Amino acid sequence: MILVLAVVQVAVVLTERARLESVTWNAARSASVASSPTIAARERVDELLGGGATVLVDDDGRYVTVRVRRTIPTDVPVVGRFFPDVTVDSELTLLREPPLG
Repeated sequence: MILVLAVVQVAVVLTERARLESVTWNAARSASVASSPTIAARERVDELLGGGATVLVDDDGRYVTVRVRRTIPTDVPVVGRFFPDVTVDSELTLLREPPLG
């Protein structure tokens, strides 16, 4: 049973990691077409994750890079306390586009 719960814990972390990749893509896309990339990226991340993430935006005028970092708690019953919380990072760089609207 402990092995099954450990596998569940790993699956939860991997699922959250995939979700973070998707959120980063959405935030980078929003930033790439916004007149204020930092605000757009942070609003998109907050909208999709509900907070709890660190968002860094680098805009050099031609490219915009969005980095998102989030700590995933390991809280599956019984085995969660044996795994440390996992911090995951995701980064994406996109070409800037003319602002929408």
